[in-house]
Amino acid sequence: MHELVLRIKKPELCYVFADNATKRGHEDLAKQAYRRAVDLRADEHEGVSDDERLALKAFYAYEEALSWGQRKRKRATGTWQMVTRLGILPTLQKRVAGKQADEARDTLRELKMDDYSFDAVARTIGLNFEAAA
Repeated sequence: MHELVLRIKKPELCYVFADNATKRGHEDLAKQAYRRAVDLRADEHEGVSDDERLALKAFYAYEEALSWGQRKRKRATGTWQMVTRLGILPTLQKRVAGKQADEARDTLRELKMDDYSFDAVARTIGLNFEAAA
């Protein structure tokens, strides 16, 4: 990740940086800024395990995929309601089995965040999602 992107400490500033980078033709820096925003947003959650933090990165990356190419930020409201109701890892398990995983995969690949897809994170943490599928 570029040094300028690593210096950003707040997710909101990542979005400003990404907009400016895109306007100046630096699409690769903009994508790095979106990834940095996902990391920073997930790091804001205290008291979660490493596996849960990875799952949170997947949820925030999913929001980035929903927002990509839009004028406004989109929130994964259903996902966050499920997190509140079921918990972080059970929500990830349900999202892996659902159609949301397929819908966001191509956009995440374009954003160079395919390692933050629901499937990739579930495989990384060893989540048993065969039973849910």
